[in-house]
Amino acid sequence: MNSTHTTPQTTPFSDTPCKPEVSAAPAELLTQVQLARRLGISRRTLATWVRHKTVPMIKVRGFCRFDYTKVCAALEQHEQAAAGTPEPTHDTAR
Repeated sequence: MNSTHTTPQTTPFSDTPCKPEVSAAPAELLTQVQLARRLGISRRTLATWVRHKTVPMIKVRGFCRFDYTKVCAALEQHEQAAAGTPEPTHDTAR
């Protein structure tokens, strides 16, 4: 029997692991409070990420909901993009 071991991803802003869904069941949609708690961030930080489109969000009957698997993937992509961005230089000699 072949068994593969995968380590859970962690979010770039927390040590909380992002555990991707393995089953073919519909994605679990989380509220803002649920997602913020799972990621170990404040609701205000989450609202900022939504406003800047750092994390994907869907509206269900006028309420924000989050697919945890997609959020983890977006945060991983954001972290990789940020890691490839050079630090800004400040030229003080003019």
